[in-house]
Amino acid sequence: MTVPGQIRSRLDAAGRAVPRWPVPADRPAERGQALVEFVAVLLPLLLIVVAIIQFGLLFGANVTLTNAAREGARAGTIYVYDRNHTKAWNDGQRCAAALTAATQAFGLLSNASPYFSATTTSGACTTNTGETQANGDLTVAYCASLATPTSACPNSLDPTTTCAPDTRQGCLMQVSLTYRSDIIVPFIGQLLTRDTNGRFVQRVTATMVVN
Repeated sequence: MTVPGQIRSRLDAAGRAVPRWPVPADRPAERGQALVEFVAVLLPLLLIVVAIIQFGLLFGANVTLTNAAREGARAGTIYVYDRNHTKAWNDGQRCAAALTAATQAFGLLSNASPYFSATTTSGACTTNTGETQANGDLTVAYCASLATPTSACPNSLDPTTTCAPDTRQGCLMQVSLTYRSDIIVPFIGQLLTRDTNGRFVQRVTATMVVN
């Protein structure tokens, strides 16, 4: 029987013992050190992986929301004006059409509170007057033109940007969506702008011409 750490030997032709190799001995201290090093490397690696997943989710949500805003704007621009009703009534219906198209394009995103909510009454947007109509997390604005893609629609300092026709035909329709995403990694949340409930707020806008 060979004891760990003992030199194993063989006999030569003269019957003398000749050392061959040492039998490895268990080294608990080395095994413990290896475990500590493994954990020290694994934890930061896991944080990096989770952070990548978190930013991937936020980026995916932004792409989905951008597409949803475009779908909403497209639905609003092809809305057929009903001349049997008022401008406000039609604006409410057009806004509702934009809301329906946008939420249908949400995919895996939630279209319910606290992530997204829009105020409607009898199937139409509640706020249906004025050039900028805010209904919860959905805002619809109308203007005649935009100086730059980031300009206000309409620009209160420039009366020529106001949309004149009641039908909104030929005017720009701007659809803005606000969405709140959960943050699953606390330290990432410290780097992002969050609401009072700790969710990351994303806002996207799409602008199209009303037909």
